[in-house]
Amino acid sequence: MKNKIHEFNPVVYPRKLWVVITDSEVFLNDNFETECDIDDFSYKYGAIVFPASLKETNDLGAVVVFPSKKEMTVKNIAHESVHIASVIFNDCNMTMGFDGGKDEHFAYLAGWAADCINHVKTGKFK
Repeated sequence: MKNKIHEFNPVVYPRKLWVVITDSEVFLNDNFETECDIDDFSYKYGAIVFPASLKETNDLGAVVVFPSKKEMTVKNIAHESVHIASVIFNDCNMTMGFDGGKDEHFAYLAGWAADCINHVKTGKFK
């Protein structure tokens, strides 16, 4: 399953989520357009998240990359899901707060992202 892109659509937000398992910067650069430095990521991190567009369709979204399935731990999935929600919120000029449920949309999006990653981890993706 390495070097495969799994695409998810949150429907209510105008961005996609791509869950990728690869240790190849070439594969990422061949498929995504981003301004982020992703060189040597697989040697530095258990996972990364960055805003990008998919070159094939020009769709915008967040990419989460794990160099291997063994890096898809609960801790890493939770951590990267917060980054995914942050990327989408930033791209859509959304804000959140901590008073009176102002974090509900952010929490929903982080939970949805974690579920998408878990679907890829367990092989139960659509």
